[in-house]
Amino acid sequence: MKIIKKTASYLAICIIATVGALNYAVFIFPNSFAPAGIDGICTMIQDVTNINIGYLSLLVNIPLVILAFLFLNREFAVKTTLYAVVFSVASILIKSFLPEQLLFYTESGSSAVLAPIAAGVIRGILYACALYLNCCSGGIDVIAALVKKKHPHLDLMNVIFFINLLISFSSYFVYGMRMEPVICGILYSFITSNVSSHLRAKEHSAIKYEIITSNSEELCEQIAQNLKQTATIVDAKGAYSGSSKKMVVCVVNKHKAPYLEEMILSLPSPVVFKSVVDNSVAGVDYK
Repeated sequence: MKIIKKTASYLAICIIATVGALNYAVFIFPNSFAPAGIDGICTMIQDVTNINIGYLSLLVNIPLVILAFLFLNREFAVKTTLYAVVFSVASILIKSFLPEQLLFYTESGSSAVLAPIAAGVIRGILYACALYLNCCSGGIDVIAALVKKKHPHLDLMNVIFFINLLISFSSYFVYGMRMEPVICGILYSFITSNVSSHLRAKEHSAIKYEIITSNSEELCEQIAQNLKQTATIVDAKGAYSGSSKKMVVCVVNKHKAPYLEEMILSLPSPVVFKSVVDNSVAGVDYK
């Protein structure tokens, strides 16, 4: 079962990387703007030299994944390497085999902002999925992981966004001294960051229940048996009546919440407090 789950995660990374390369080919390259990160620089080099981004991205990521193997979690390094290789190979193949009819050109009369909006949303979803699988797309993300390990208190999202802004502004000189590619690049970075952050927040959110009941032991047994997790029993005392009670504290994922609420409603006269909390500090294991 563990082998099947591991294989499925590697297959999912291959799919994510391939869709990422397709996203670039369909929405970004035909509309001449630089996306975020190292791939944004590679995109500008591709537009100037006509060297495929697949070769450029792989060349840049080789030293970075070596650093990841040396200083970061091995699984994270392996999965990030897989993503980088599949993205590069897919980029090379897509350029040769993707039909012209599938490319999205804003020059045909469509609004210029549609391409970065579509590309940013797709990229944000893929980025959140990659982080969920404990990997990243390489480039600046690897550098951020290395810095985060050394300085875990730093808020790197602001630093990464600032770097992406610099990349977007530099595209002004690559794409004919025009502001439109700069605006498209900034819009792409902003949408990508917000979509991925929103999905990650939803993934980690949970519901905290504080249940005052005289059947605390019974409720905890049901939670352990049916939800396969623990709860905490806390002594509580009424401020007005002074009577002693027991309070059960339990944090569950959103999909388990209806089952817990069903258990609570079966109790005689429970008093329940419910709040949304951060489920964990877990995420990508860089260490």
